[in-house]
Amino acid sequence: MSRVVDPEAAGNASRDVLGRGSLYTLGSVAPILANVLVTPVVTRVLGVGEYGVVAVGLVLVQVGSMVAGLGMAASITRHGIMERSGEAGSRKLALQGSALATLLVLAAVATGPLWGEPVLGTPWQAGLAFAALAAAGFATIQNAQSFLRVQDRPLPFVALSTVATLGGPVAGLLLVTLRASDAEDYLFGLLLGYLVAGLAGIVLALRGGRPHGERGDLRRALRVGLPAVPHLVALLLVQNALVLIANRFFGLDDGGRLQIALLLGSAPAMIVSALNNAWAPVVYRTDPADRGAALERTSRDVAAVTAALAGGVALLSPFLLRFLAPATFVPAELVPAAGVAAAGAVISVAYLANVHLVFASGRSGGLALASPLSLVAGLVVAVLLAGTGSLTAVAFGFPLIYLALAVGTSLLRRRVSETTWREAVLLGPIGAGALACAVGALLPTAGWAWLSTRFGLALLLGIALVWMVRRVFRS
Repeated sequence: MSRVVDPEAAGNASRDVLGRGSLYTLGSVAPILANVLVTPVVTRVLGVGEYGVVAVGLVLVQVGSMVAGLGMAASITRHGIMERSGEAGSRKLALQGSALATLLVLAAVATGPLWGEPVLGTPWQAGLAFAALAAAGFATIQNAQSFLRVQDRPLPFVALSTVATLGGPVAGLLLVTLRASDAEDYLFGLLLGYLVAGLAGIVLALRGGRPHGERGDLRRALRVGLPAVPHLVALLLVQNALVLIANRFFGLDDGGRLQIALLLGSAPAMIVSALNNAWAPVVYRTDPADRGAALERTSRDVAAVTAALAGGVALLSPFLLRFLAPATFVPAELVPAAGVAAAGAVISVAYLANVHLVFASGRSGGLALASPLSLVAGLVVAVLLAGTGSLTAVAFGFPLIYLALAVGTSLLRRRVSETTWREAVLLGPIGAGALACAVGALLPTAGWAWLSTRFGLALLLGIALVWMVRRVFRS
């Protein structure tokens, strides 16, 4: 006899995601805050050329942590909630995953001179070695945070993010300013921050209990996690591969400029990913009979919030870009690229909603194919558009990749999950968000009348955002 769906479950799930999730968001949004605080100084101290090396180093940190992490961060939370060994087993997996990541990164650094220039587009150097080593610390941090999600401990989660993403950039900035040096010192500072935070993550994982799993736990975790490696790398390359394309077609200077535009435009997508720290556990813990209704409600609310945030970023991008970069970066020319990227953040909600159900099913193997294919499709278009000589054209790869990801994960979810939900609930908020981002990308960036218009529209979106969040918590 089928179970009657609980009408309260959907509302409770949405409140949990936006309420509890706001605490996790505070920790996950730390990279955005770090970049916003440090980037204006770093771009001015280093200049366009040296910042181009930093941009490549940041790509290496992020992608390296995903590859060396073996997808363990994607499976630790699921394991702790849905597998028999539970919390003790996920604690052990966090430690095992971190040890494996460190060994893989050391091997990559030793062979860096062989693969560095062909892959990264710039000669292997000490700064890139520092960035690669920082990837091991980042992978350890992600494993520890996945374990903290099992325990539902957002405050240590926030503390760990703060040490990693504020400590590293601040240390790098101090080295650069005190020594009047180059990208190498900044990347060394990042390494220090990630290593300290990684060690703190290990301490947090060991506190409160002993790591103890069952026979076959690591094998099962890798079966879920390894297919997620191409998936996770594809997600990181959504932004970073576009920077590498700009490096190849336009040079390091314009690659650094595009990185600034994508950094701003993708900020709402990072916030959505931060909400995912609460969203995924809510989906996993919801009774299967209520899961579809809960996903519809949470997806609609998350998409509406993201639309308001993305539209606001696109509208205010002329002012934000001037803050992030000096006049030598010609920030006014980057406004359309930032608006295009912001539209991709709205589309990303459709992808995330379906991928929750794929991971919950334990049958994530299809992601190893669907996500790279989506990435390749978007990058092929970006390469073709690069022939126009426009950085904005290259930025269109960002929303196109997320659109392909949304379609791919929807098709995969239909094959591996028994849960169904009405994806049409996302059409309204995604359409509204895309329209707001288009307005922000196309409105002129000079003249008081146009600047006032941008401020006024952004204010209206802010009011709408407050109303939407209030409605969720009062419903």
